[in-house]
Amino acid sequence: MTIPTHKLHRNLTVLLLSGFSLAATAQMKNPDTIEQSKENLRLWLETSQKNQAEANAWKMDKEVFENYKQGLESEKATYQKQVEDAKARAAAADKDSSEKIAQRDQFIAADKMLSSELRKMEEEFSKLIPLLPTPIVKFSKMTVALETLKKNLSLPLDQQVDDTGKRLANLTEIMAEVEKFQNTVTVYTELHKNASGEEYEMQVAYMGMAAAYAVNENASFALIGRPTADGWKFTERNDVAADIQKFLVTATSEKDVSLTKLPIPTAP
Repeated sequence: MTIPTHKLHRNLTVLLLSGFSLAATAQMKNPDTIEQSKENLRLWLETSQKNQAEANAWKMDKEVFENYKQGLESEKATYQKQVEDAKARAAAADKDSSEKIAQRDQFIAADKMLSSELRKMEEEFSKLIPLLPTPIVKFSKMTVALETLKKNLSLPLDQQVDDTGKRLANLTEIMAEVEKFQNTVTVYTELHKNASGEEYEMQVAYMGMAAAYAVNENASFALIGRPTADGWKFTERNDVAADIQKFLVTATSEKDVSLTKLPIPTAP
């Protein structure tokens, strides 16, 4: 603690008076002693002042170092908090990354399983392509879809050009067109030959994909068709030509609601 100036002056005054008293007493005894006492007093005062100055300087330095220490400790605490927060964020990021990796692996496994099952469906459907009537196969949309299907089947599963989503969409589109055709009666113009090799332009009514009935313009030549594993087969049935022609009128006119009996096609 720093000694106040007035107190220091008082102490010095006491010391000086004491010194003068001692000097006066010594002078009466020995003049040399007086000079020595003065020098000793001067040295003592100088030493005391230096000690006081060093004590004050040390106190100031100590306060500076303590403040610096507190600042460092506060900064250390801040850095430690930042490190802990960084570790927490890193742990959360690792967890999030691990979860995303797990989700990715699950997706890859699911996509692989779906691709494998889709391949089975594509192969099974390809066996049914011969059962499709000629008109539906010639639809521009179906032509492209069937060519895509055949291209996919020509490659190993692990070398597929189209991804699972595109393949599934393609097969779904084909099946949708087939389902639409299956639920309607459609009439098309086709060329067919009779047993003698003569070719006729005929109106053909497809009952979905179950049967087909065809007749030429003057009802002199008629056919009944059915799907087979080798494609559609038509059998000549001129005996029902008139009935087929009547049925075609009903199929293409909303005004005619008459019923017509037709034979069910059977295997030849």
